[in-house]
Amino acid sequence: MIRSDAIANPANDRQIHQQYDVVVIGGGPAGSTLAMLLVRQGYQVLLLERAQFPRFHVGESLLPASQLIWEKLGITDQLQDLNFTYKDSAEFRLGLDPRSSDYESAYVDFTAPQNWPQKDFPEHPDAYQVKRSEFDWFLLQQARSQGVTVCEQATVKEVLWEGDRATGICWRSKTGQNYTTMANCVADCSGRQALIGRSRKLIKTDPFLQTSAVFGHFRNVTPNPGREGGAIAMYFIERGWLWFIPVGPNEMSVGVVVNRPDDWQGRSPEEILMTYINRHQYLRDRFINAEQISKVRILQKLAYSAKRKAGDGWILVGDASFFVDPFLSSGVQVAFKTADKAADAIHTFLQSQRNQRSFHQYQHWCRQYEFHVFVTMRLLYWIMESQSAMQTFIQAIGYRLQNRPDPIVRRFVAWSLGYFDRFHGALYCLWLGFSLMAGVGWLRRHLFRRPDWSHPSEFCDQPSIDIPKSIAPQNQAQNSFAKPLG
Repeated sequence: MIRSDAIANPANDRQIHQQYDVVVIGGGPAGSTLAMLLVRQGYQVLLLERAQFPRFHVGESLLPASQLIWEKLGITDQLQDLNFTYKDSAEFRLGLDPRSSDYESAYVDFTAPQNWPQKDFPEHPDAYQVKRSEFDWFLLQQARSQGVTVCEQATVKEVLWEGDRATGICWRSKTGQNYTTMANCVADCSGRQALIGRSRKLIKTDPFLQTSAVFGHFRNVTPNPGREGGAIAMYFIERGWLWFIPVGPNEMSVGVVVNRPDDWQGRSPEEILMTYINRHQYLRDRFINAEQISKVRILQKLAYSAKRKAGDGWILVGDASFFVDPFLSSGVQVAFKTADKAADAIHTFLQSQRNQRSFHQYQHWCRQYEFHVFVTMRLLYWIMESQSAMQTFIQAIGYRLQNRPDPIVRRFVAWSLGYFDRFHGALYCLWLGFSLMAGVGWLRRHLFRRPDWSHPSEFCDQPSIDIPKSIAPQNQAQNSFAKPLG
């Protein structure tokens, strides 16, 4: 098996990079996981990553369902030793009045057996809040140690095609050397870059979900009390929400996501984020002693999907296949799950003399997987247009979780913790409930002409808070990896 440390001199370089069983584009969780699973089956795998790890990436909150792939990869114990923030719960909050600190809330304890279907309580019902720079670097190092040929700062110039059949890639190394590498399969794990999807014009945007996000890291943000210190807290606002994720000792990732933002044009990401914090007293209260320690970044047009997921000798994995929204913390879990399924599909494809049936099955599964997450998020954002609908949702979830949840709520909680290919019967019941809540909110606004959310003139009118900055040079450099994608 070819190892990255086998490249001893430039004379051997070109020969070593001529042919692989599989080329993986991208070294994030999807790429590293897929590569590890494939080398374990005896395949020669080349992984190309355009950045130099560790590098910044958003998406710090992981889900309990990811424990299954960690066990399969044999990395559970090593992850425990990395001292990431322990995550065993989440809290949804809805401010009742922007001028006060009162809010409705629903607290979800992942480790409570009554919050899961009776026969489905997992061995590890918890996860981590992580710094993605460290987490992704750990996974890439695991892939390298297991026999994957890893090349960082490698730029894929193009995928080579014969009709719809992918035959290899042209790429450039960090030293500027150009290579043509032939492969029996090309796996696109390039994330939002979606190299194959965008070059083949497969990417489509969602007509309703048109979300954008701004986010940054802060120190000395008031934490959640007690056991909730490692929980993710989500505050709902009109057409969106904010996240508070503790990613380290005294360090908080804070971001806002809004569907169809109409007042972001021409404003800096930092100005946008501070506007939301200053508008709401219950958010300002958490920043009284805060210090900004990273630049505020922006991502636009978050939701998208590739119309095709695989073809003759090519397959899309993780964010290269689709991305919905950060709300469910689904990004890394989708990367793991699709990588696991893609590894099986590639193995069958290569063992069957390029019979594409396994790729067709992967595409069918992926579309169903994507469908359930997309529809759920569309309905949730529909509810977010109505404060009364959101209040009803949080009150209902909070009451059920505190008073022995029924089978539907248990299964919805399990589904939302990363088991997106299960519990669909309960999910359909929740969809009906979401639709009724959203419909009542729509009637309230449009038929009875009753405004739901507070008008901007009613927002917190105190002077803007001034948050001091202490931005490390590495955080300034990392900002270049989070440019908005059009």
